[in-house]
Amino acid sequence: MMKRRPGTRESGQAAVEAAIVLPLFVFLMLGILQLGLMHQARLMTKYAAYKAVRAGAIHNAKKADMESAALAVLLPLVSEDRSGGEYIQSITSASDFNQKWSKAKNNKMADMNMPYVEVTTCGPSKKEISGQEVDFDDPAIAGATDWLASHQTKLRIQVTFNYRMPIPFANWVIHAAAMNREVPLVMRMGKPTNNSNKFESKYQDTSKGVYVLPIRAAYTMRMQSNLYTSQLPEENKCLTTNRL
Repeated sequence: MMKRRPGTRESGQAAVEAAIVLPLFVFLMLGILQLGLMHQARLMTKYAAYKAVRAGAIHNAKKADMESAALAVLLPLVSEDRSGGEYIQSITSASDFNQKWSKAKNNKMADMNMPYVEVTTCGPSKKEISGQEVDFDDPAIAGATDWLASHQTKLRIQVTFNYRMPIPFANWVIHAAAMNREVPLVMRMGKPTNNSNKFESKYQDTSKGVYVLPIRAAYTMRMQSNLYTSQLPEENKCLTTNRL
């Protein structure tokens, strides 16, 4: 009768435990890295919202100028797909900035039907002002005792940064959680469902491994140039809490 060598059972058990724990440990490390990058992107988006509303306050609330200002701030985080992986070109000098800006200044992703940065004017809307033009330094408006009337010369915007998640494996789990979508059966307990969501499909391309997470921030600033009705929306369509 063949005798089992001492320690064989223990080594086999250790191999099984390693096979179970190692993927979870790798996912934990990648997840922490991805969450850290998302936090950085959120902070940068808040600063981009400030720069965008400042550009709008100076340039008559023109959307193109605001989006250019926001994109210039978020340019170091803009990435592109290269052979199935996200590549983020670093910016360490003015020449690096100019080179990357020349590729991204049109504000369109090459492989996804969406811009890198979107600016939405929350207010004032056309319903909030009267006439075709509002003088930013009109004391009758700026010094109005009515709270709503005084907001006619305050530009309120929302910046959406369509952040491309660059960390493999962790991004699809975090993306599914952020989009309120069920993760695959291998990562949870329960029965799978066939829920389809157009909102999810817009922000992901599983065939290419591209996952986009919209990060939003809002900012308000008093106008430093006149407001024209042609530059304003019909109503507030922002998704943030920057509403009246």
